[in-house]
Parts: sequence; structure tokens; C-alpha cells
Amino acid sequence: MSAEQKPQVHRKAQHRDQVQEFRKWLATLSKDDLAAVLHHRRDTAVPIPPDINSLSTRMLLPGSIALALATCTAAELAIIEALSQRGAELSPVSREEIAPLLSFAPEEALSALRTKALIFNPNGDDSLALLPRIMQALPTNLMLLNQPDITVEEIRALSARKREILTLIARAGGSMVTVGAQAKIADSKDFKELLSQGIIVESSEHTVTIPRTIRQAMQGQSPTIIPLQPPISLPNFNTQPARLEEEETKADQSGTAAGLEVVYTMDRVIESLARKPQALLKNKSLGIRQVTSLAQEINKDEKETKALLALGFAARLLGRGEPEGLEGNFLAPTMQAMQWMDSPLDERWQVLLHGWEQMDSAYWNSQRGIDAEVDNPRLPEMRKLVVETFTASSAALSDASFRPLFAYLHPLATLHSKKDTISHLLQEVRWIGAVAHGRATAVVRESFDETQRLCPEPIEQFIIQADHTAMAPGPLTPEVQKLLASFATLESPGLASVYRFDHGSIRRGLDSSLTAAEMKDFLQKHTWGDVPQAINVLIDDVARSHGTLRSSAVSCYVRSDDSALLAQAVASVPGLRSIAPTVAVSALPLAQILEALRHAGFSPAAEDESGISIDVRPEPAVVPAAKSAKSSKVGKSGLSTPQTGREHASDENVERAVAHLISATQPAGDQPSEVTAPVDAEDFTAVLRTAARGSHPVKITYANKHGEPTTVGATPLRVDGGQVDALVGTNTVRFPLHRISAVVMD
Repeated sequence: MSAEQKPQVHRKAQHRDQVQEFRKWLATLSKDDLAAVLHHRRDTAVPIPPDINSLSTRMLLPGSIALALATCTAAELAIIEALSQRGAELSPVSREEIAPLLSFAPEEALSALRTKALIFNPNGDDSLALLPRIMQALPTNLMLLNQPDITVEEIRALSARKREILTLIARAGGSMVTVGAQAKIADSKDFKELLSQGIIVESSEHTVTIPRTIRQAMQGQSPTIIPLQPPISLPNFNTQPARLEEEETKADQSGTAAGLEVVYTMDRVIESLARKPQALLKNKSLGIRQVTSLAQEINKDEKETKALLALGFAARLLGRGEPEGLEGNFLAPTMQAMQWMDSPLDERWQVLLHGWEQMDSAYWNSQRGIDAEVDNPRLPEMRKLVVETFTASSAALSDASFRPLFAYLHPLATLHSKKDTISHLLQEVRWIGAVAHGRATAVVRESFDETQRLCPEPIEQFIIQADHTAMAPGPLTPEVQKLLASFATLESPGLASVYRFDHGSIRRGLDSSLTAAEMKDFLQKHTWGDVPQAINVLIDDVARSHGTLRSSAVSCYVRSDDSALLAQAVASVPGLRSIAPTVAVSALPLAQILEALRHAGFSPAAEDESGISIDVRPEPAVVPAAKSAKSSKVGKSGLSTPQTGREHASDENVERAVAHLISATQPAGDQPSEVTAPVDAEDFTAVLRTAARGSHPVKITYANKHGEPTTVGATPLRVDGGQVDALVGTNTVRFPLHRISAVVMD
């Protein structure tokens, strides 16, 4: 493109006026109004802007506009759409002009949009103008003001010719020009019937569009209807709604029980992986067989097992690496997991909540565990929006009532997300204890620190019953729980847990170097009432046969006072040879000999050089925790919890920014707009799109086939695919965007 064909200054002036009006409006805001704007647009307050010009430039950045739009309700986006239809991108419009397009009272939504600086009053009166560039940040097929409720079957029932017309428009990007080459179609009876039925709508004088819900039905999907008014009562929107204390308490209790169930199950996952780390596949995920095996071991279904693995990984309790003594890439607990298991119950739940908050694995989309191929960085933000929907509601929400409220509060997230993603996140919030009985629990109403208040005080006493079970009516202290679990099997985890004593569990306790006397003393000390005689008999019975064979490292030896029993052991275990009637030795490691003897049906015990029973169980296999780019918070026990969230200005920073901007002496607009709002190559495209939405005539300067600049008057119809269709006189002309050098509003 030659120098003569580059964008002209007069196009810059058109853009500059629009931006300058916004700057002037910002400069006229009072201290309280400016503080309200910065509280909603915190991303623009870091670092503190030097003046209003810099602040306005930040607010016009596409990323900042997108962040602000993401917080808008359906009512607010509908008002933006109505203002765009009435030409508020080009000049201010009055409330009366948009009122016929709205089915609700707009005052509250208008106030919210103004505090988000997405609309402004350029003339200081009730006239309304849209923030420059806002429409480019919205989906082109949003169409909240026109959402026909139609089913897939109704679309299929249309005549073949009508379906052909719809397909033609859909292939053209969802909109079609009704003049020029398509005039014949626009004059057809079927086309006019589609218009009258609302299946296609006029987006401008010479353009028709297929509404979003119709396109969804054409694709075989159930249309997503976004309500423009709250489907349930929101008495104090943007503040915490009133709640009944009794219902809150009930939700808190149920949520705590659910959350602690996850804590206890995570215990079992860590213990299992500590005993036997699982080899990972080449893509660093856990294979289907390993997931199934782990699910059977912890007595959970495969989906919850994958959720636990993803949660443990996000909370840095599980990691990938090479544990000591193993070669290859394994999934194993981290050192932090060992510390986590010894921490108070409330801190353990809190660590899991922090991990859940930042978990980005869509584990339900893969049969493998910790599969990086299904990671979705948007999930933490979506999870936050799901929780916010529950906290905003003044009533308990079922699945049926949650979805329309979520769609109203977060319309853009609803349109950008799959329905099954929301369903899985709904299950998650109940699973982790953030929501119960349709209400948000205190851990999300207030903060994760509420786990300390919600978790019941740990106890040291339990009840032993005649059926060889021990029932703990509350959470046990870590010390008591760890010792009890060493010789009793956890049958029912939860706030009220149940343990069972049997031959296998008692033998496991003896293998861990506990003696029969120590077990009975522990039970006597921590049991409410007397220990049933049957339990003492069971312990004595197992202890009587346990340790009949004694072993130590020679590499190792095995001895027994019963020479016949020793001879039977030598005959049963390869690698074991007798050196005396009561002594046998082996070159194999001690742990391997003990395992072989137990597998053969014997009950050996390990001893040291003085004959005292020792614990030779292998140390838990651990790997280093994955490094996190996010900061961490350290709890009372020294356990770190990952922190999440985008860095925005704090309340203190916002106050400092407001004070600085108010005290700034340079008035808005003193700096030339070419410095503060440079024009880029896409400016004329934005002007063309704006003109097309409002059927506004423009003057287009372009390079003809001889390379000469030519200016024509035209009405843009559609901008798509690197070209603009415009009406010049009565003809439709297509201009390649790369040939256009200037655009001026007529």
C-alpha cells in the first residue's frame, strides 16, 4: 500500500472523538463515583494510573473490557445490545429509545453498567453511550433480545425449501444480505414466512440473521434460553442475601460431613500409593487398570477415584517422580502428604479446599487418572462462578433452579461452556462440602478459615462393641487414629467412623512392632467402658501364633524353637536353607523372606539382635511435590496451601488510586489523542462493523484495480472473512479489507 493509501487523519478524528468523550466523562466523576468504577474495574488500578488519560486507555483495552463484561448479568448485556441497536456506539441515545426493546425495568442494570464504566453519559444528562470497542468484545451471535424457544423437532418439521434457506444463511456465517445476488431469495414466500415466524430476524435494513437459539436447534442441540430477569428472588444483588440461620446451620453440618469424608478417603489414597506407587504411562497419566485397582482398594467408583487423584495432585499431596528404590515415572505421595496426614483435621480439609479451588483437570472426560490432555485452565473460574450463584441466591437451589439463575448471573460463561461441565462442577461443590441442601456453606460464604469452626473437636475415646467393631462418635485425634488404624480396619469413614478387629488387622499391628500387651493397654485407655473379653481373646490368640518364627538379616536368618515348623518353612520358601534344627538363613533381603513366609501361610515376626520385635515395613514411597507458580499460604501446623486468583488491586490500592487521580492537576484531554490512543490497522474495521450494525452510511476510500485511491459513499451490510459487503446505490459491492485505506462516517 502506498503512502497515499494509508489510513487518513480524518478517520482518526472520528475514533478520537468517541474516546475523548469517554475520557471527559471519567474526568467529571466524583470521588465516590470514581471509587465505585475502580472497585469494579480493579485490573485498571494496578499499577496506580498517573492520570485520567492513562486510566481511560487501560479501560479501553480488549482484555479489560472482556473482564468487565464477564461480570455482567443477562439484563446488563441485553441493555448493551439494545443500545447498540439504537446506535449508541455512534451517538448518545435516551432511555426512551431503548425502552421498547426491553421487557424489564432497566434502572438497576443501567446503574451497574455505569459503575463498570461500560456505558457513560457524555452530555452529563440521562443520555447513554456505549464504551468504545465494547461490541467487538462480545460474541457476534449473542442476541439476548431475540431468543425464540424452538425445539430440534420443530426445525426438522420445516419444509425442505425453508431448511435450505436456513442452511444457506448459516454457511454464510449466520447472516445474509437481502439485496443484490440474494434479492431473489429474500423475495420468496418461504423467506418471508421464516421472517414472520421469527426464525430469522432483520438485524439491519438489508441484513437478516439467524438467532442463536435457532442455530443451536439446527445443530441438533437443545437451545439455551438466557432469562433477562432473575428467575428467583435476589433481594440484595451484589451483596450477601439474607439467610435463615437454621438452614445455614443444617447446610454447614452436612457440608462438613461431606468434606471430611473426602479428607478420610484422601487418607486411604495416600496410604495406598505410599505402599505401592503406581507406574505412569508415557503421557504421565495413570492407566485405566491402575485407576480401577485403586478404586476397588479404597471402595469408591472410578469417577470419584479420578477426582481424588486430581484433587491430590492440585493440593500437592500427590506427585510424579521416581521414589527411592524404583526406576521410572511413578505416581506417589509427596513429603507434604506425610505432613498433611499428621495435621489437625480442619487444616487438612482446608488444604483440600485450596487444591479444589485451583484444580483444572476435567477428569470426567478421560478414563485415565491425572490426564494432562483434559486439563482446562478455565475450570477454576467456572467453579468460582458456580459457587457465586449459590451465595447470591436467597433460597435453596436444586439443579433445576440453579441453571436458570446461573444463566442470568453469568450469561457469557453459560454460552461458552458445555452443559455437562456445569453438571460435573455442581457435583463437585457438594462432594467437597462447599454446598449442601442447595445452600452455600460457611467455607464459601465466609472463607476457608471457617473449617476451624465447623470441624468438631477431636476425641480420644471410642466404643468397642460385641461384634468386634469400634465406633468413634467423632473425629479421633491423629495420634489415636493412627495407632487404632494400625491394628483395626477402617470400615466406615466419616465423622462417626467404624473400625473392625479381625485376625488380619491384629497381625498387621503385630507386624508393626506392637505387642499384645500394648494393644490391650491402648484399648483399655481409650475405650468408653470395659473392653469386651472377646477382643482380648482375639489379640491373645493371634499373638500366640505370631512370632513363632523369628527372623533377622544375615542377609537374614529364620529361627524357631519348633524344628518341625522350621523344616516346613524351609521346604516352602525357595532361597531359605537350614543351618541347624532351629535356625535357617537366606541371602535374600529380610523383607522379601518375611513376605514369602506370610504368603506360604506362616506368621513370622522380625527381631533385632537382642530378640526384640521390630517394625520392618518399608518407608512410604514419596516424590517431591511439583513446583507451583502460585504463592502459598502456611497454616498453623506449617502446612502450605496453594493460593489462587488473578492479581487485582486490593481495597487499599483502589483507595490510593482514587486519591491520586482526584488530586491530579492535568485535566483530561490535554494530551493529544494520537499519543494516548494510537490508531491501529483495525480501527477502520471497527468503524465498518459499527456502521453495519446501525445501517449508517460511510465514505470508503479504497485502492481500485489500478492501485488508484477511490472514495465512494456506501452503507456497510456485513464485515466478515476479510471483506466488507456494502450497498452502493442499489448495488451490493464487496470490498477486500486490505484494499481499504480510510473510512469516514457520513
